[in-house]
Amino acid sequence: MELRLDYQLAALPSAQHRAGLAGLVLMVKYLHRQPDFNKCEEAVVKVEDLNEFGVKLRLNLEGLKALFDLTYKAFEDERSTETKIKKYDRIEEKEVTDKKGINKLVRRYIYKVTVPDGGFLVDCDQSCEDGKNGIWIKLWRDMLWQIVRGVPSTRKSFNSRVNGASYSQDAEKIWVELQQPLKIVGQSGNYFLGAMASNPENISTFDKVSYQFLLHFWVFAAQVYCPAILDKDGKRELAGYALAIPDVANLRNFCRVFEEVLKARKIDKWKYLPREAVIDLPEEAALDLLLLLKNRLAREIGDGQIRRTVLGIELIHAQKVGNNIKIRSISQVEPIKTQVDRYAQIKDAYWCPWFRKQRLLNLLKEQSKPWDEFDAVLSRIPRKWLEDPLFSHDARELFKNEAGITKMKQEIREYAQIVYNVCLYYVLGKLESKYELKWDKCKGNPKKEEDYNTKKYKIANEAFLAARSRTEDKAFIDYFVSTLYPFVKKEEFADFAQKLFNDTDEIRALTLLALSSQFPASKKSENKTSQGSALSL
Repeated sequence: MELRLDYQLAALPSAQHRAGLAGLVLMVKYLHRQPDFNKCEEAVVKVEDLNEFGVKLRLNLEGLKALFDLTYKAFEDERSTETKIKKYDRIEEKEVTDKKGINKLVRRYIYKVTVPDGGFLVDCDQSCEDGKNGIWIKLWRDMLWQIVRGVPSTRKSFNSRVNGASYSQDAEKIWVELQQPLKIVGQSGNYFLGAMASNPENISTFDKVSYQFLLHFWVFAAQVYCPAILDKDGKRELAGYALAIPDVANLRNFCRVFEEVLKARKIDKWKYLPREAVIDLPEEAALDLLLLLKNRLAREIGDGQIRRTVLGIELIHAQKVGNNIKIRSISQVEPIKTQVDRYAQIKDAYWCPWFRKQRLLNLLKEQSKPWDEFDAVLSRIPRKWLEDPLFSHDARELFKNEAGITKMKQEIREYAQIVYNVCLYYVLGKLESKYELKWDKCKGNPKKEEDYNTKKYKIANEAFLAARSRTEDKAFIDYFVSTLYPFVKKEEFADFAQKLFNDTDEIRALTLLALSSQFPASKKSENKTSQGSALSL
């Protein structure tokens, strides 16, 4: 007996279902690349009439079993801990020497864990040296075990298939259900991430059997990222996972390019994670996946118009807290080409995590200026964060790339240029008048360069803290007029004064950024910036 299931993207109720349909197609194709499956004549599972709008699936019970065996394939891996645990396989003892030179016996408890295989995702991880383990597939496996299958009781399909063990109860159960594909059944978080059997108002959630079947596969089409937050000292701490789920618009195109998109991911590391997967804002996961899709489509089609392939990216930020899975946020990012192009520039240009986060927030807000909200951010963040040398680099990049700062002298300048030049001339003028220091006279002499940069930082930092402390409009205007206004050109007085009084917060943000851009580059960032790299206009 065979079943035929007809799926149309437009009829599916959510992005997870549409991603599930793409994941199903990709897993069926991957199944047909397995030598053992091709030897099994009884098993039938075929993708037919794959087109832009949908696909038809033909399968029998043996084919469904083979598909589930691949989907829920798992293996055992050994782990160890020095903490005594109840269940372990063996104990290993080893003599080690501590920092004081004292030998001691360390006891480690060895135990086994089930690890999900990952299907075609393993082949897409370019960091897999042994054909099984890599940094991208490890990230996916960790997410699956902590979020999607975070409750141990939901892992039975994997646990029952460890190392090729025979198991078919789940496939047989679904085969029976699929005999009535339009039947309405209850929905839960075991299938649909973020769903509950009933919500707080005691309203149940439902799905069609044929649609719920797709939710076994959406995880194969989702891209996994790790949002990071900063502690008070400015150090990154991971905050769960951001799942970028493509809302597929063209099934055929998406399934054709997706594996190549995954193969194009970089394999540089940050600790034990792919550096590219560690992000400063959950929505960055969606922007990054859109960028990967756009770049691949540009090579495939030539125009890079991702809107033809995906309607957008559904973004789910989830975190495991104790034994509970917390959904921190759910959002949707549209495939706007100009926004994705701008993200590509921001991704390369800015290195300071909290600075990048605010810049990305501004990008996602329509008609937002690059420096919007920076006055509030710079006023409330811990002082320790301001000591990050990458901050001053990013401030310089913002003025150079986004505020129209060039080396061309203009009679009447834009207000961002005015603020930048005012702060630049203030710092350089005070260096010369107070310390008789000029960069061209110090350059090349290490001691003089160090003295120049130390005093330059002192002057710029004092002015920065003075402006930062003036949180009220009148106080900041008084400071600007008394300290920095003399550096404004006479022909610009009237227009700039109107801007200063009407848009004080914006001028304050630009002033803080301009002063911080004068902080000298440090050894931490000298590989990409050089001493005295502030724009000289």
